[in-house]
Amino acid sequence: MRALGLILALCGAEYAYGKACKVDAGFRGSRFHVYYEQRHLVTVSHRWKSLPRSVKSKLKEQLEARLGRQFAKRLQIDEIQTLDLGKLQREFPALYDQNRKLGTYDLLFRFSDRSIGLKYFYTKLFANADGSVNEQIRLPNIAADLQMANLISCEAAVQKGVDEGFPREDTSPDFGYSSECDCFVWVLTSGKAIAQTSLVGKGTYKKIDIDANTGRVLRRYTETIII
Repeated sequence: MRALGLILALCGAEYAYGKACKVDAGFRGSRFHVYYEQRHLVTVSHRWKSLPRSVKSKLKEQLEARLGRQFAKRLQIDEIQTLDLGKLQREFPALYDQNRKLGTYDLLFRFSDRSIGLKYFYTKLFANADGSVNEQIRLPNIAADLQMANLISCEAAVQKGVDEGFPREDTSPDFGYSSECDCFVWVLTSGKAIAQTSLVGKGTYKKIDIDANTGRVLRRYTETIII
């Protein structure tokens, strides 16, 4: 089976075994290809109003087309990074092309549903100076099927894992988006390594991906990770 292309929360997750359902997930680092010498070309904001009105309007329109109006309203802006591409091209031309493909704006969104054990899920969107999107936001096409916004709880996913042989007290949940099924997924990792290396905390662990909308098991596999 092809890789699911999951956005997972190995960075910043509350990854405590036995404390299953308080998941904080998703990538939230910058994806601009800039370094310390170029950081003066990036400005950071945490408010929609920092964007030009036309850009904000176009982005909201595109988000609603993808997610539907109700789910789009649940998204909160966490951070907006704005890269001055003009100055980057003049001052650091070697870095221009790779950043131009990303665009002017790196927007970090989040939503939560604590009733199902999801503290936050973070996701990214890249946009050009005119508000056009370079890459579709990594969230399901909920506008096409509003039922996709109805998610099973973390606890229900853990129970599914128990049914599949994962011990409840030793299973860690995560949350992500699968581009393969265009759906949200609960990802469960067994805390007991099936193969241990000489490095402390590193080994091969059983994992299972569960469709967060239907509860269907999507994939069973193993992964070598560092806890």
